[in-house]
Amino acid sequence: MLGLMLTNLSWSSGLAATPVPQEETGESANRGGSPAVSDARRASEMEFHLQDRQMFLRKWDSEFENRGGQLLTDQRTIWTSPARLHWSDADWLIPAGAVAAAAFLTDANFSRSLSQRPGTLGRFNDTRTAGVAALAAASGGLYLVSFRTKDPHQRETAWLAGQAIFDSLVVTQGVKFIIGRERPDQANGQGHFFRGGNSFPSGHSAAAWAAAGILAHEYPGTMTKLLAYGAASTVSIASVGGKQHFPSDVLIAGGIGWLVSEYVYRAHHDPQLGGSAWNSFGELLGDSEAGAMAHPGSTYVPVDSWVYAAFDRLAALGYLNSAYQGTRPWSRERCAQLLQDVEEFIGRSHDRRNVRDSQAMALLAALHREFAKEEKGLSGNNKSGEVESVYTRILSANGTVLSDGYHFGQTYGYDFGRPLRSGANFISGASASATYEHLFFYLSGEYQHAPGGPGLSGPEIQFIAERDKVAPPSGANLAQINQFQLLDAYAGINARGWQFSFGNQSLSWGPAVGGSLLLSNNAAPFPMLRISSDDGFEIPGLSRVFGAFHLEQFYGRLDGHPGESQPWIYGQKVSFKPFRSLELAYARTTLIGGSGHPLTANSFFKSLFGRVDAAVNSVPGDSRTAIEWTWRLPKLGNWVSFYGELEDDDDQIPIQNLTKSVLRPGIYLPRLPKLAKWDAHFEWTTSTTPGRAPFQTHGHLNYWNLDYTSGYTNNGNLLGNTVGREGVTLQAWTRCWLSPRHTMDFSWKQSRVLSDYIPGGGKWEDYQAAYSWTSHSGVVVKSVLQFEHISSFPLLFSSSRNNVLASLEFGFLPALARHNTSSSNRRDLEILPDLGGSSR
Repeated sequence: MLGLMLTNLSWSSGLAATPVPQEETGESANRGGSPAVSDARRASEMEFHLQDRQMFLRKWDSEFENRGGQLLTDQRTIWTSPARLHWSDADWLIPAGAVAAAAFLTDANFSRSLSQRPGTLGRFNDTRTAGVAALAAASGGLYLVSFRTKDPHQRETAWLAGQAIFDSLVVTQGVKFIIGRERPDQANGQGHFFRGGNSFPSGHSAAAWAAAGILAHEYPGTMTKLLAYGAASTVSIASVGGKQHFPSDVLIAGGIGWLVSEYVYRAHHDPQLGGSAWNSFGELLGDSEAGAMAHPGSTYVPVDSWVYAAFDRLAALGYLNSAYQGTRPWSRERCAQLLQDVEEFIGRSHDRRNVRDSQAMALLAALHREFAKEEKGLSGNNKSGEVESVYTRILSANGTVLSDGYHFGQTYGYDFGRPLRSGANFISGASASATYEHLFFYLSGEYQHAPGGPGLSGPEIQFIAERDKVAPPSGANLAQINQFQLLDAYAGINARGWQFSFGNQSLSWGPAVGGSLLLSNNAAPFPMLRISSDDGFEIPGLSRVFGAFHLEQFYGRLDGHPGESQPWIYGQKVSFKPFRSLELAYARTTLIGGSGHPLTANSFFKSLFGRVDAAVNSVPGDSRTAIEWTWRLPKLGNWVSFYGELEDDDDQIPIQNLTKSVLRPGIYLPRLPKLAKWDAHFEWTTSTTPGRAPFQTHGHLNYWNLDYTSGYTNNGNLLGNTVGREGVTLQAWTRCWLSPRHTMDFSWKQSRVLSDYIPGGGKWEDYQAAYSWTSHSGVVVKSVLQFEHISSFPLLFSSSRNNVLASLEFGFLPALARHNTSSSNRRDLEILPDLGGSSR
């Protein structure tokens, strides 16, 4: 890095000795005039050049002296900058701190998951050197060119780039001396601090980002930014891929370089020479004007909230057309915007037809109360902090329960991976949230208790070893579980309508209530970076046909898989609404990396674009794709919605091989004839397909992969639908909406596992009744009573079995109590009259 600095300075200083062009001689010298005139002219030109050179040297010496003084001033300002922080700096300090903390926690595991082949490491290190050299050449080369062009803008760019590089190197070298972190290839690869190492922070990354920031702002064209920031990103990525640095080393170093370049540019740039203004962080986020924030930060509504069922019913009744129902969770700010859309629809439609029915109006009133803070925030500031909920639940299971959905089945699912065993299971937890302008924070955690139990039987051990192609698992008795578990716990920022959130999060990528085939809340939340558009966005040309698009993607890490290095998972989903009554979506998730499967740039990009790796004759990782739809059937008076998923393992699009795809179709009736307070869902789900190849039988296709024998799971719980491997379910739900937050639910579910997968197969039925009531003071009471009859499961039981599950939960919602105290409208908490039909 010192060499990079010296290279820039030597290029500059070397120019002081630039030779004066030689005088012409011979015939060409005498052409066009007499010898006397020519001699006089040559003497005049020589004198002019000497004067010009002397002036340049004096100017260069003066400029060099001034720049040298600036370097000392820069260092004093940079090292004392923490003393000048303000509360407004939280906009970038808090998310930067959260990302840095997450990087520190995952550094060692991430580095171990990368390739250690000498050839791969060599290519990464060569790329890193080339990236730094390119940025150095760009900055130093501009200075050389400026002597011919006499362009002060080029000269300033070169000087400021050199200053930024020098300043960033001094800072990083100082921090390295203090921190002393080991490099990834030192000791045990844990990256211990204060051991005399020089890994943290990365000098290459700091210098690259410092130069890139100057170049991109002095010449703010799109191509310049792509080249400059692309080169800096390449240097950072190559530093990690070459095992020279950990991710946190390059992230923080890149931040140092960027901030140093910002300071140098703001302090020393002459606006009259050109370039662009270096916008503040708030302006970058899209709020350069005074007044209400255009893009306030907002936490997400938990995926098991009553809110989604209410919005689903409004959509099915025809009041809401702008929601993307198959992608959850939604931000609270987005929910407030959806309520405005409903109100605008009612306002537009009121003169043409009577759209008001008491069920929809009650739902609307309850949702307005739930999101009162956000609706008020649409025209004000966005600073808040509150406890969301406090709750306690006891769940008692009498009899033998099914608790391994990946292998056998689940008695109770979609419970965020909470442990369930025969006996008394207990949880107690709380959640809180906060927002500060563009920033948002959410934290939920709970204490969990589950009793001990018997271990796996001999037949179960043999079955798992054979079907998963693994060593026989342990048959030891299960110990009691007493643990504190973080559920959704994340921090994020809203940048121009895009929400970036990092931490433990839950996703549900599928329509309606039965549990998506791709992603659901059946497993515990896992750490991820999630990027989601607040609202739909237009794509020129395509949006004229397909409407606005909604894009979401995430990059996360799973747990509970064999080996030291756990697999990564990433996913993308795009949704669009070509018609008001039809929503379509395409989604894809991929497991990659982990023990035995080094994560490289080559394997990542091949998996991303579905390219076959010749070495293994397969696309790297384990991918699955899905097509989803929600269609409010026309000409049926908003009585019926048809929804579903088509999911496929490995193919890019499920319709490539329909006989291999799995299916989850459903029907939603938002109200029943003569029973306006009731709705109903019907779903059929299968994970078995007639088109599977012989080597894919016996459960070796959907949710299982030879490279990931623990399957599509997080800590043993399926990420998708509890139908599991080679299963079929048929289920029905009906709900009585006594009021929006006072409901009774009844459901029936028949589950079957094919004998192709489990010897003798399995068959059982569940009957469930649930009750939920929330008072105006925020008190919550929930109860569940479920009876399960296992009629046949030879591998597990010699005869039929029954079990009874009962749950009782008490909770308190302080925010709701506070909002209701300030409101006199209690309409949503009243028992609604049975209208016997729609008033529409």
